[in-house]
Amino acid sequence: MRKNKILAGILIAMTVMMTATACGKNNTKAESTQETKQQTQAEASTEATTAVNAEVASSGQETSEAEDTSEEEETKETQPITANDAGDIKEGLFTSKSGKYQIMPPKGWSLDEDGDESVVAISSPNGEDYLEVTYVQGDDADGAREVYPATMDEYKKLISRGEDMEFVRYDVKNGSDGSQTFRYALRYKTPQDGVRYYAISGSYNAATKTYISAAGTIGSTDSGVEGQIEAALDSLKLK
Repeated sequence: MRKNKILAGILIAMTVMMTATACGKNNTKAESTQETKQQTQAEASTEATTAVNAEVASSGQETSEAEDTSEEEETKETQPITANDAGDIKEGLFTSKSGKYQIMPPKGWSLDEDGDESVVAISSPNGEDYLEVTYVQGDDADGAREVYPATMDEYKKLISRGEDMEFVRYDVKNGSDGSQTFRYALRYKTPQDGVRYYAISGSYNAATKTYISAAGTIGSTDSGVEGQIEAALDSLKLK
């Protein structure tokens, strides 16, 4: 009887152990499955995050490259042209290709892309003001120039537009051989064809058959440009 009870106890204990082991295995299996599922989800989330970050980084890089390209193009567009077939600007001084004349344009102004030594155009950054140099040597020089009257009153009669036009200066000197030096400036109260101020200075040498002039045209409302134009005309030098 006692032996039977002991055997029964042993069987019960074994049954409990087997049951516990089975439950443990099931729990372990469930926990393993859950861990695997969580790990898979984590890996998927990591992959998605990595993909998003890569896309954002790629988009940022493209945006940065686009901005850099845009800045380079803008810089290129706004960079003053300092050389063409007519000559070049170095240290603020324009020298013609042949080296026969020089002029100092306002700082930051740009040469036109087209041009040659006979006609040089230099414009302001906003394109509203410009300086033009005309140079002719030889038999065509006399025909290229305008012969100015000796006095301002005589010239007024030729070009007067009434009270809207004001002479700022007028200075003409004639030589006995037909040579002439000239300089005058006009200011318009109401812009004429977009022009508010016009000034010109130059000379014609009959002996060497050489004509040169520099003319400044101002369309902008910046009064400081007048002084810059006058300074440029002062700097005109025939070598």
